[in-house]
Amino acid sequence: MSDSMYCECADMTVVVDGVPLTKIRDIRYKDSKEKQLLHAAGDERYEGHIRVLKGALEDMNRAAQAAGGHDILDMQFDIVVSYKARGARMLQTDTLVGVEVKDFEVGWDQGAKNMDITLPIVFLKLLAA
Repeated sequence: MSDSMYCECADMTVVVDGVPLTKIRDIRYKDSKEKQLLHAAGDERYEGHIRVLKGALEDMNRAAQAAGGHDILDMQFDIVVSYKARGARMLQTDTLVGVEVKDFEVGWDQGAKNMDITLPIVFLKLLAA
């Protein structure tokens, strides 16, 4: 069975703050621990990024303004990533809790057909079900 049978983009849905995100190009997230070798102690850290089309960023900025903020940097929200059941794989859902966007930059490359914007994120907890 190829890796593509385990997870294809067509099998994935992403919901940001209760709203399905359709202008998404990429999402990556990770769980890591900050470690200190001398004391064997550490703290959990969650971070990643989501790459969207400019229209999605505009939608998120409007939602932030409607909630009383200036832009997406003023919001905290959850992201739910669901992977459809396929073959032997059962439905899988990851929930990124308390997501905040660290920064964003809008720019355009010559010859580009779309404006992709990468939003670096941090979040409080990763729930897998």
